[in-house]
Amino acid sequence: MNVTAKNHDEVSALLTVTVDRADYKDKVEKQLHNYAKNAQVPGFRKGKVPMSLVKRQYEAPIAFEEINKLVNESLNNYITENKLRMVGQPVPEPVNDFDHTAEQLSVAFEVGYEPDFTIDLSKYEAPHYKVEASEKEIGQSIENMQKRFAEQVPQDKIGKDSYVALEVSQVVEDDAEGTHNHPAKKVTINAENKEAFKLVKSLKMDESVKVSKTDLQANEDLAKELGFSKADAEHLHHDEIEVKVKDFYGLNNHELNQELFDKVYGEGNIKTEEELKDKVKTELDEYFQQNADVYFVNNILEQITEKEEVQLPENFLAKWLVFSNQNITNEAQAKEVLENEKASIKHQIIEGKLMNDNDIKLDYEDVLAQAEQLVRNQLAIYGIHHLPDEEVQKYAVEMLKDQEQVRQISSEVAMAKLKDVILEKATKKETAISHDEFVEMLKK
Repeated sequence: MNVTAKNHDEVSALLTVTVDRADYKDKVEKQLHNYAKNAQVPGFRKGKVPMSLVKRQYEAPIAFEEINKLVNESLNNYITENKLRMVGQPVPEPVNDFDHTAEQLSVAFEVGYEPDFTIDLSKYEAPHYKVEASEKEIGQSIENMQKRFAEQVPQDKIGKDSYVALEVSQVVEDDAEGTHNHPAKKVTINAENKEAFKLVKSLKMDESVKVSKTDLQANEDLAKELGFSKADAEHLHHDEIEVKVKDFYGLNNHELNQELFDKVYGEGNIKTEEELKDKVKTELDEYFQQNADVYFVNNILEQITEKEEVQLPENFLAKWLVFSNQNITNEAQAKEVLENEKASIKHQIIEGKLMNDNDIKLDYEDVLAQAEQLVRNQLAIYGIHHLPDEEVQKYAVEMLKDQEQVRQISSEVAMAKLKDVILEKATKKETAISHDEFVEMLKK
């Protein structure tokens, strides 16, 4: 076996894999003898099928499979040994005359590489904001804790301080045909959900109001507040929905006392209001700083993408798009698609280059730790802050049984490591800013 390269330019080449018949002949013969021993062919006893008959039927596909294995193995070894960072996947050249009995076979592949370039992070500079939580934000966070564990208070009628539990269902006409399995949606609203609250605020318990499909589609806010995405509203099976009041109540916020501290942070971990404020401030500051760090890193990456010259293997990429995408039928169409994707490809190459040059690697412990943090974040939404570590890990391991979750979490871990590298090596222009100012800046 041998692999030779003919470079088209610095970022693309034709790799040719040459396989000698001697490389696969013995494996083919071994498989043919196994077939001959076990084949059941009418007119012959088991194990007595003539080898000529077995060869005629099986030799070509077996040889093709072995040759394919050898070619792929040789190609992958060449790419690994030469540390080639591929763009796209190798595109095989057509083989017009495949003869498995030939003493030598060659298969060629068009390939594209990432260009060889260096990125000096220290020459890139951006504002690095120091964002601190204000007294107002600390107070709001503590009030949210009190609301989370608030006591429900029955009411005689819906008022501006009411929370209203609704059942939202599609209205099925008497003459409608077919089966109808549209589970009712259960949503809870308050005065902040302006459109839905306006719709039901005059209703009593178990009273309902109907909304046409047309009106729901025209009022996106109302649809969202009633649990329908824009797509859901557009694809309703019936012409009306019914919105029924199932319950309404006020809330008495939980007192700011030891019982609340224990519910939120575990027994005895917080003992005074001052400790609670300090804890909340620390958490908010960490959260705000994470956002500020991400902003800094994204700013640096945008600068790099804009300023670094990154040569793309465009001719190869056009061929690869035609080869790999059945909706792209010719290279002219592929080049049009590529033109729209250039910035994204360049960005991916830059991220990959930074990870490779800074030796960023992932292992299972990294991915598991990130999954555990995601579990803790999800539990915190429901006010659970002190689940034992072994329980958190059990949920995380279950999460990682989903390959899509593994892919997504691995990507998050890689980006987190890249973020740390950029924070360390890029030049920071330290700037103090209020959270409100930071939020306004992000909006812009």
